[in-house]
Amino acid sequence: AEDTDAAIDWVRRQAGQELAPIVLMGHSVGAAAVLLSASRRRDVAAVVSLSTFAHPDGMMRRWLTSKGIPFFPLGWYVLRYVEHVIGHRFKDIAPIHTLPQVQFKDIAPIHTLPQVQCPVLLVHGREDPVIPASDAQRLLASRGNTPAVLHLLDGEHDLSRHLDSEWPRLQAFLGQAIHHRNSAGSY
Repeated sequence: AEDTDAAIDWVRRQAGQELAPIVLMGHSVGAAAVLLSASRRRDVAAVVSLSTFAHPDGMMRRWLTSKGIPFFPLGWYVLRYVEHVIGHRFKDIAPIHTLPQVQFKDIAPIHTLPQVQCPVLLVHGREDPVIPASDAQRLLASRGNTPAVLHLLDGEHDLSRHLDSEWPRLQAFLGQAIHHRNSAGSY
């Protein structure tokens, strides 16, 4: 998320890009990172989340179980250590908690323009062995007022081979998000 924020800040400093629409896209942990970034910013036009988890705790518990590592005490200690290293509690940065915060945005320098929403497209493979599709369904259910939609694919965790066939849907989502922002007068 910090890298994403730095990249957006760099784009914003480029001539003519101060109000350009920014779309964030991430896969797995990267998808969680772009959701976290979008939840803290006011200048993101749309987010595409590919194969992300609902909560890092659940993902780590599944991984520990797959390795035969008992959660308590070893797994619990590993999770607390990771939180210490990254400087954040999992509960605060979990997509299930950040997605509902990706809501109304107003990027105008003076806050006179109407506020518009930042839509989120959740894309997940039905047969994902790393992050079950139920995580994506939990995320969608947690969205609150955030305009989010879920698109399940016949695929696994790596959705790269599906992106070509899904491009029209992705393009339509992004076109609608940008059009909505333009018609609201934000750009």
